[in-house]
Amino acid sequence: MSPKYKQVASQIEADIVNHVYQHTNKLLTEDEYANKYGVSRNTVRKAIEILVNKGYVYQVQGSGVFVRDHYNSDYINLEKLQGLTSDFSGRKVETRVLHFEQTVANDEVAERMKCPIGTPVYFVKRLRLVDDHPFSVEDSYFRKELVIYLDENIVQKSIYTYLRSDQKLAIGFADRVIYADFLDSESADLLDLNENDPALIVDNTVYLTNGQIFDVSRSIHHFKHVKMLKVSNIKS
Repeated sequence: MSPKYKQVASQIEADIVNHVYQHTNKLLTEDEYANKYGVSRNTVRKAIEILVNKGYVYQVQGSGVFVRDHYNSDYINLEKLQGLTSDFSGRKVETRVLHFEQTVANDEVAERMKCPIGTPVYFVKRLRLVDDHPFSVEDSYFRKELVIYLDENIVQKSIYTYLRSDQKLAIGFADRVIYADFLDSESADLLDLNENDPALIVDNTVYLTNGQIFDVSRSIHHFKHVKMLKVSNIKS
């Protein structure tokens, strides 16, 4: 089980994502959270520090802790590992599974996943739509040794929600490489664009908290629809 301050941070984060504080944009006080969760003020303080570092909130000396405005906006948040459904919680997100199979890691996948060639993996290719508009094409490989089970019903929904809630995977952190390229004919057709139109591409390598890679993916985004957010906190 994760430390208590991380559990408190996760609960407050969920409230922020679900717009619990939208009327005031202000969090509760340390004492109120301490009473609510039955923890010490120091535990609350450490939880708030996590949320500050993740870019959810900012502190004003003498006034309290406030939710940052960008969490009411429509961005892919590069700080989070919640998936598109969470980023666009207030909008219609649709997933079309284009291909799903159990296969083995080829040279490229094995190199990215740091595993032997031939390692069993799940391959998932999906088209994601937001408000009925093509948004991205995703190619994902999940290491079967770590992601014990997937099927077509699961991959039509939020895979990460399933991995966290049902498989209890301790998802830790990700490396993300972002770059521009031109669309090939297949991706252009899926995104309702023209071949050689520009695309914003994200290569993700996602780790468990123990440092094992369980997911490598490539997402090709519609250049007219995608915005990405990377928050920065400047410390004196």
